[in-house]
Amino acid sequence: MSIKTSIRKATGTTIGIIGIILWFGAGAVCFVWTLYVLFNVFGVWTIFVGLFLAPVTYLASIFVVWFSLKIFPWIMLIPYLASFVGMGIVLIGEKVRGED
Repeated sequence: MSIKTSIRKATGTTIGIIGIILWFGAGAVCFVWTLYVLFNVFGVWTIFVGLFLAPVTYLASIFVVWFSLKIFPWIMLIPYLASFVGMGIVLIGEKVRGED
């Protein structure tokens, strides 16, 4: 393996790790924020439903908060969109890393 290939793989892996940290960090912020709003609006039983349906809760978090509070959560768009940017960064890291 040449030095150029080693550097490319290390760079791609580093980019992927940054993307994973952004993806999971921003996703956790959205998920916890949505569970908090559900708890305050509907009660403790919604936390169990939200955890049971975790992927749906994450994907619909903007709409859940919007319909629960009756106002659009503009500030929540930042971590929500950042999680999708993190997914894109992971994809870019994999493309840079290349195949073995």
